[in-house]
Amino acid sequence: MTHTDNTNHSPLTCDACRLIDKFDGKEDGRVFNIDHWKVSSERSRWQHAREFQDRAADKVTKFAGSLNFVYLHGVWFIIWISLNVGLVGAGMKFDKFPFGLLTMIVSLEAIFLSTFVMVSQNRQAARSDVRSQVDFESNLQSLIWLVHLGHKLGIDIEHVENLCTAVINDSRKELA
Repeated sequence: MTHTDNTNHSPLTCDACRLIDKFDGKEDGRVFNIDHWKVSSERSRWQHAREFQDRAADKVTKFAGSLNFVYLHGVWFIIWISLNVGLVGAGMKFDKFPFGLLTMIVSLEAIFLSTFVMVSQNRQAARSDVRSQVDFESNLQSLIWLVHLGHKLGIDIEHVENLCTAVINDSRKELA
């Protein structure tokens, strides 16, 4: 049993493909409105998208989210304040209370760190999109194989599809 090319709109010759066409929401003589079925590795797709500055942003974000970052800043603040209140010697003061220079440096650091975090979050969202696409393609392949196997085994595919639709609709009602 063969079916027509997915880009061709002529009638499908395979009963299982006709059932899939019926259940995909648009009975148009096509198995699905998808141009390709190949599921490629999420990792290989993602590696092509990475660039040096993205990896650097990830490293900065990873460090900024660690306790080492907190400890380093704690030590830095203690030293800064000790120097500027005269605990080390009056001649070492360079930023008088209320420590305007320290405030400016910390504010600039916060601006840059928030930008690095946003860059990393955007990259994670892009990676999640790639994973979702790979999952979608894998699910489509599984559906096509299962419908064809069910058809060969003589399973009432329309009954199974109707049961699945009812269960999915019930589960969506519970979420609402």
